[in-house]
This record gives sequence, C-alpha cells and structure tokens, in this order.
Amino acid sequence: MALEGADQEEFERWYLASRNALTGAAFLYVGNVDEALDLAQETYARAWQHWDVVSRHVNRDAWSRHVLHNLAVSRWRRLALETARAPSRTEACQPLDAHDLDLARLVARLPANQRRAFVLHVVFDLSVDDVAHEMKAPAGTVRSWVHRARTALASQIECEARLVSRR
Repeated sequence: MALEGADQEEFERWYLASRNALTGAAFLYVGNVDEALDLAQETYARAWQHWDVVSRHVNRDAWSRHVLHNLAVSRWRRLALETARAPSRTEACQPLDAHDLDLARLVARLPANQRRAFVLHVVFDLSVDDVAHEMKAPAGTVRSWVHRARTALASQIECEARLVSRR
C-alpha cells in the first residue's frame, strides 16, 4: 500500500517521534546494532503495510513495541534452532576492557520476561502499570521482574568490573 498526503505525513511524524526509543529497545533485545536496526525497520515496514489499521490504533507505540518484541522472540527462537543444529565448539572467553562493558549483552542474559519488563520500563519509560497492561501480567509481578533484572544487571556489572580490575 502506498501512502499519500496526510497519511504519509502522519506516518512520518510518528516514525520520527518513536524511532530512537524503538531502535534502542531493539538493541537491548538483540545486542547488535545492525540487527537492532533491522528489527526496528521491519517493525516500521509492517506498520507502513498496515497503516490503515495501525493509524487507527489506540496506542501506536504499544503496537510497535509489541511487534518489535515478537520479532525479537522469533529471532531468538531461530538462533536457538541454528545453535542446536550447529556442531558444538568451545570458544575462549575474552576478558573485557574497562571501556567495553556491553549493556545489551548483559540484558540479553536476563530471562525473557525480565528483559522485556526492563526494556519497557527503562527504555520506554512506561509505568509499572503500563508495562503490566502491555505484558498482560499483574503489576506486582512486573515490579518483581524489573527488580530482579536490575539486581542481576548490577551483579553482572560488579562481577565484570572485578574481572577487569584484576588484569
């Protein structure tokens, strides 16, 4: 579907207003800039294809966050299948430089619900109630996921900082 006139301008305004947050969330989900850009681009491509529906959506940003998360989950599943099929090999662990602390890699280690709640709450600055609504979970559960995610990240950062300081 080719958008014209007011529809195209409305799409462009929404895109410009939301792209940084959506791309940042995608980066935290996948830990790779190129793949994050691809996921965000695919999200906007789907919005463009279905703009007649998306434009009437009560909350376009929630729609795009949902689509982005689904695309990231599909990617994780595909990678898990590829990893399971690939011959096993061990790789040496590279120690980190103090300037190479990779938040996206650390976030990627979190369980899926904690990771999604953390990204929605921290990156998109949604309230706990809004995250709970979007994830269809009780607010107390979301608070727990965000708290556990923050605790796990703090622990991982502290652990990696100790490894770097020992060098």
